[in-house]
Amino acid sequence: MTEARAGTTGEDVIADQRLELSPALVVERDPQDMNVAIVRLGDQVGEGWAAAWPVAAGVADLRPPGGWDGIAVCGMGGSAIGADVIHAALPDIKVPYEVVRGYEPPSWVTARTLLVAVSYSGGTEETLACVDAAREIGARPVCIAGGGRLASQAAEHGWLRVPLPAGLQPRAAAGYLTTAIAAVLARAGMAPHINEQVDEAAALLRELAAELGPAVPEPHNAAKMLARRLVGHMAVVYGYGVTAPAARRWKTQLNENAKMPAVFGELPELDHNEIVGWGADRSLLQRLHVVALDDPLGDERVRRRMEPTLAHARERAAGVDVVSARGRSPLARCLSAAYVGDWVSLYVALLSGVDPTPVAAIERLKKALAAEAPDAN
Repeated sequence: MTEARAGTTGEDVIADQRLELSPALVVERDPQDMNVAIVRLGDQVGEGWAAAWPVAAGVADLRPPGGWDGIAVCGMGGSAIGADVIHAALPDIKVPYEVVRGYEPPSWVTARTLLVAVSYSGGTEETLACVDAAREIGARPVCIAGGGRLASQAAEHGWLRVPLPAGLQPRAAAGYLTTAIAAVLARAGMAPHINEQVDEAAALLRELAAELGPAVPEPHNAAKMLARRLVGHMAVVYGYGVTAPAARRWKTQLNENAKMPAVFGELPELDHNEIVGWGADRSLLQRLHVVALDDPLGDERVRRRMEPTLAHARERAAGVDVVSARGRSPLARCLSAAYVGDWVSLYVALLSGVDPTPVAAIERLKKALAAEAPDAN
């Protein structure tokens, strides 16, 4: 699954590198069982689809005369990544599709736009603001929420709501969130045969869980080996096509689970700017570790850029790994590439001695914002 070039400065001594990534270490350092949520991602995909499909049937009744003029999915953080994944799974979609990470829907949204509001908690400030703005132009949102104000508004206004199981961190509910969006678009007639992609993705993720989970010893576990190489470095994750959303997911999982900075970039765009940055001071670059997410079925014009692009990094970075997507369908390939990052982020957290579940910085920011604006959501 990976190729690697090890590299580190002589001063980089990480004490936790001597720890064995054993099931016992997982029990000790993952007290809130983030690993269980990761193990169950394939099950989430299957269960989420089965639960969302009948509820989403109501979307067909909302279809305007002449059909939808576009799709806008409003969400933030872990609630938004499923929208990116589904977009990657639908390369032939015929209408504008935008994932909105902010307070305002796109200017092109009309009453004929399929507007989907996704918030696992139901209280995401930016998403609620998008819903309010969309109401003013006559859009009737489809809500995907576990509860909170978004669920309350859906009940009050008679909007269609696809519920979500409670008790998870939003990022740990990615399977439910992704399939809920898929079911809504399928019922809207915008995602033909997505059910077949869902079935393949669920089976493949279960297979990968058996390969990458805590019980698999490190010499046979690609995620554990890559996590050890990343400890003490900043990850730079590259993707393209269906692996571009996966690269974003890697970045955010490393941020939230491993509590480490990370960045992501997308080919071929990064060949027109970011590649020049690899000419910087080597003492800085040697703190970076590149992870490139390849797609064996991807656009060959982009794939042929991968090796010459990575050549610059190999000469300067601490290390370079290439992770290959698996599967036939776009959804399976996207989720398989992202899933490796879920495990890597967990193992980096364990090696770094941090609890992968809490996101204290986000909670502090929410409290600070609430103190400044008491009526904020």
